Amino acid sequence: MQEDSQDDERFAANDGEGWMRRLLPLRDELMRGDVRPLYLGWLAGIDSWPDDMLEPEPPDGLAELSPAQQALAEFLDISPDLLEAAGFGTASVASSQQETPQLSAWLASWPNADMQNMIKAIALGQAHEAERQVKSRYAAWLKAQRPTFPQVPRRQVGELRERLDSVASARRAREAEALAQRQARLRQQREAELRRIMETPEIYWHAADAEASRANASGYEKSVSLLAALAQGYALVSTQQEFEQRLRRFLVPHAKRPALLRRLVDTGLWSE
Repeated sequence: MQEDSQDDERFAANDGEGWMRRLLPLRDELMRGDVRPLYLGWLAGIDSWPDDMLEPEPPDGLAELSPAQQALAEFLDISPDLLEAAGFGTASVASSQQETPQLSAWLASWPNADMQNMIKAIALGQAHEAERQVKSRYAAWLKAQRPTFPQVPRRQVGELRERLDSVASARRAREAEALAQRQARLRQQREAELRRIMETPEIYWHAADAEASRANASGYEKSVSLLAALAQGYALVSTQQEFEQRLRRFLVPHAKRPALLRRLVDTGLWSE
């Protein structure tokens, strides 16, 4: 179910021109008979509808919205999960490649007088109105050419909500799996790095000693970072006890550096 938007501030910094530019094509889409924007408007209020309410007749192409319709969905704060749930099972709109031969067939069917009237309108500066009429007539012709399929049953709001829950659960499962895979890759990379460190650990002990000997905050931070990597490396390929024995030897010349000791205590590498 859609939750009340907590992101109204996203409109405060926008004077409206950005949204208007993105939403402006909706007018032409509606005039061509594309009712997907109207369905999106209904879908945005799904939280207000009772479970047994029937949806409007779902239009074709919900799964492949135009850029303006995607902007409308964003403006209305319709979640991608809800869009996917509502678009499940609807037919696709024809692609531009499919429409090319259809457009030629439609033009061949045009009465010569009608075509001349359109050209006259363009010549008289009425190009926008002529374009609207042409697109509207073409959309009507396309609709008439489509094969007649059994009408897609209208769903109840409760069904859409159930579908939404299913879509959201599937998305969360995909995200969790992707996260687990990323974390596994990071662990593998970290283990490989630690094994490289443990091939020559004395280099890192000496580097940690050199940083600590600088006796300043930056040196202490870098020293503790190196020691933390060594602690992880010993835990991976040796024992924690061996690391602690080596750390005691490391601290002998640094025993009077309280800032360093405090950092080691804070990171759990040393206990007072």
